[in-house]
Amino acid sequence: MHDHEYAARVEAVKQRAYGRWTEILANLGVDERILKRRPLPCPVCSSGVDRFQYTDRFGQGNYHCRKCGPGGGFKLLQAVRGIDFNTALCDVERMLGVLPAVPALIDSTPTPDRMKKLVQHIWDEARPVVPGDDVDRYLKGRGLALQNYPNALRCHPALGYFQREGVGKAKKVAEYPAMLARVRAANGDAVTLHRTYLHEGRKLMAPDAKKVLCAGFSGAAVRLGEPGDELALCEGIETGLAVMLATGKPVWSALSAGNLEKVVVPDAVKQICIYADNDADGDFTGQASAFSLARRLMREGNKDAAARSVRVFLPRNPGADWADVWQQRQAVALRHAA
Repeated sequence: MHDHEYAARVEAVKQRAYGRWTEILANLGVDERILKRRPLPCPVCSSGVDRFQYTDRFGQGNYHCRKCGPGGGFKLLQAVRGIDFNTALCDVERMLGVLPAVPALIDSTPTPDRMKKLVQHIWDEARPVVPGDDVDRYLKGRGLALQNYPNALRCHPALGYFQREGVGKAKKVAEYPAMLARVRAANGDAVTLHRTYLHEGRKLMAPDAKKVLCAGFSGAAVRLGEPGDELALCEGIETGLAVMLATGKPVWSALSAGNLEKVVVPDAVKQICIYADNDADGDFTGQASAFSLARRLMREGNKDAAARSVRVFLPRNPGADWADVWQQRQAVALRHAA
């Protein structure tokens, strides 16, 4: 096929696909969580925890990532499926009836009971964090070392690292030490694990070195401390540890901006401090989620006899979180000591 014929073919498919990309992507195996228009880790550049958002704003399967920029349905399909453009084009053509149809992909998502058992199995394989182990070395390198680490964190000596090829099942390609964080729902049940893969005392240099074991943890959090009257809330685990070190407050980490605004706080907590990420260099997602949470918590608190106090704190510099602030403070202290 000549170049001009191929270009005309592509243009014809784009016109037929206009306004139907959400349906097309769902039927071609793109995880429905990606298509719910919520902030997520980017499936294209495989980074961050909430820098990607599918919008379909212009009817072309549009998305935006604060790191790798905007894109459309074809680019997203290629990234998620691990296929080239021509394969993606043929798949979309089949979906639109341009070519003979093929059976829709079947999602073999594990059942909740199986995932619960897997979470417990991996947790039981790990051990509490102690000075000198891989997690301690990693956190010490981030300026976040503790004498006694929260029970919500564990060190796994050799956790399987999986990669997905195309639309097939993920395959284990290696084993690495990992920091595990137990994510608990409002009722206290462990619903999933957050994994940070490590290598030689640092975060593994891989696109998805940080990831949650399974979805379905809306409103849950990593409980780095148990609250009494007071509780601090933030996004990341490292950010939570930095806030603990800086303030001495019990902290819960929501893992993402999207989940931060949904975190369920016990009724007994009356003093709440939200330590937001400063996303002024992007689309202000961190600030928006923090103030959305603050608004909800104030409304909930005002229903009770004893009203809540809710405050939001932001780092001064755009693009910074409170772990960055803590590292800068430690660096200044070291210079002064020297």
